Amino acid sequence: MFYFDRNFGFFLGPLTDNKYHKHYALQISVSTQSNLALSDKKGKNLFGKALLLPSKVEHALTCNTNQLTILINPLSSVGHYLKLKFDSTDPVVFNNYISDELLRTLDKFERNEWSFEMVCQSVSQILTTCRASLEDEKYIEDKRILKALDFMDIHFDDVLSLVRVAGYCNVSPTRFLHLFKEKTNLSFRRYQLWNKLVKSLPYLTKNSITDTAHAFGFSDSSHYTRTFSETFGVTPKFFLPKR
Repeated sequence: MFYFDRNFGFFLGPLTDNKYHKHYALQISVSTQSNLALSDKKGKNLFGKALLLPSKVEHALTCNTNQLTILINPLSSVGHYLKLKFDSTDPVVFNNYISDELLRTLDKFERNEWSFEMVCQSVSQILTTCRASLEDEKYIEDKRILKALDFMDIHFDDVLSLVRVAGYCNVSPTRFLHLFKEKTNLSFRRYQLWNKLVKSLPYLTKNSITDTAHAFGFSDSSHYTRTFSETFGVTPKFFLPKR
């Protein structure tokens, strides 16, 4: 079972055949019934009920029972706050109010007390509350980047150009690109790709990968599939209707 919103998505179910992969999304995974088992290419192994994975870490994650994996756009305001507060280049065991609320959400679903739609609403609310809490803690080094991320969140449905966002922040496009890369460790182009891919998902569930690629400005299905995998850690086939 999966769900995708503007700046986050999640997958609910077991992970029994997860090969080494990496993605640009920030990842939080929780499991109530058994420990998650994670290994990375550095030889690190982690076991726990809740794990946090930074962007671009090559890893394999397994869980034989239901687990909830949330993929967060690192270039959204909540993604940036999480990166600043829990800054790490390696996966870590995640133990705080965010993991507690996500575990409670998964537990409600597994007890058949909550529907999948209620899980979607809960995850969205948890991330919204998380953003507000972290904002209160002032985890921002450069207000211009926060201003840009908020602007991008609000105008997610628009095709935002570099010139427009830089102008909104009162800096030149060249200066903005430098600041953006320095503070987020990702490029403005990566934000644009996340935006395009998320918008393509409803179309993908009803059309072929090739048609989706062409409809959303990718050169071919290979380009779309490669970008999709780099961003989310799975191929577009994961979202195709099972036949």
